[in-house]
Amino acid sequence: TLYLTEDRTDGRFYRFTPDTLTGAGFADLSAGTLAVAQVIVEQGVNTVVWHDLPDPLGLARPTSRQVPWSTPFNGGEGIVAFGDRIAFTTKGDNRVWTYTVATQTLAITDDEASNANPILSGVDNIAVNFAGEYLVAEDNGDMQLVVLSPAGVVLPLLQLVGHDDSEITGPAFSPDGTRLYFSSQRGT
Repeated sequence: TLYLTEDRTDGRFYRFTPDTLTGAGFADLSAGTLAVAQVIVEQGVNTVVWHDLPDPLGLARPTSRQVPWSTPFNGGEGIVAFGDRIAFTTKGDNRVWTYTVATQTLAITDDEASNANPILSGVDNIAVNFAGEYLVAEDNGDMQLVVLSPAGVVLPLLQLVGHDDSEITGPAFSPDGTRLYFSSQRGT
């Protein structure tokens, strides 16, 4: 199963389930079901209900408009999977979200607006390490790469100085997890 975000102010959260796997065990992307998320809030729990899209290619109507009760997300950006968790960022409201596949629940992992002293702002790309910690890159903000631990601790890992008109992009780990790579999109 693949999960996707949409970089629009009224973007959606999508799930693609392939019909088959390739001989090597990877998703065959040529055929499958594209579904859009609807978040239902009951007793403080955000439950995700998936709705199949009748026109997944968006030929007659954009995918974000095909299921009127689907939930909009403000500027979906980076997305990453770890175990049964899918984390993604929304830049329009400076939030980091975590979807738990097993329980089909969605939680706000970090929200700049609800923090008295927010460390993370301008959320953008996201990566995850072997410990399950999210590394969130800032677009604007303080030009930091910030760590969000599963326990809720938020710490700046690094900061780029002199890159005010740039953004940190592409955080990724080497396959063995010993090296972290990132770039400054418009840095010198």
